[in-house]
Amino acid sequence: MYSAALQRYYNEHEHLPYTFYAQPKRFTQYAIEKRGELLATAYNYIEPDAKGTRDFVEYSSADFTVTDFHSADRVCVVMRLPEPTMPLHCKMIGCSVKFDGSCPVWRTVELTEQGSFLLCGWNADHTHMVISEVGAETEECVRRMTEELSFPIMIDIKSFKL
Repeated sequence: MYSAALQRYYNEHEHLPYTFYAQPKRFTQYAIEKRGELLATAYNYIEPDAKGTRDFVEYSSADFTVTDFHSADRVCVVMRLPEPTMPLHCKMIGCSVKFDGSCPVWRTVELTEQGSFLLCGWNADHTHMVISEVGAETEECVRRMTEELSFPIMIDIKSFKL
């Protein structure tokens, strides 16, 4: 059975990061070109057998705010999403790559079960990391996301020995 809440989770934690890491430079360029249209298309996709479901949220490009900027050596994109309605939904997503397309970074600001927000990271292997807690105010989230995309904390999980 289709669930709008699960579809949102799937987009934010599976579909979009996998798509980004498959072609980081192309994804970043496309996000800048298409802006909210890219996200509305992703969020509105449902399986063909789910047509007619009552649990469907129809998003428009106006529901998303996509901004881009350059840091010293990176192209960065911040995607503001509709306010999260349940834990693990994202308030915003960010991605960045070096100008040559290398060193891709995917970050999220996620709602916790306690009602706070965490700045999180995902790597190409789909390993999740918590970077820090952030305030709920959109301005603080954007500021922290901008800092992290410009000068990301790069952690190579494979180099850690247990």
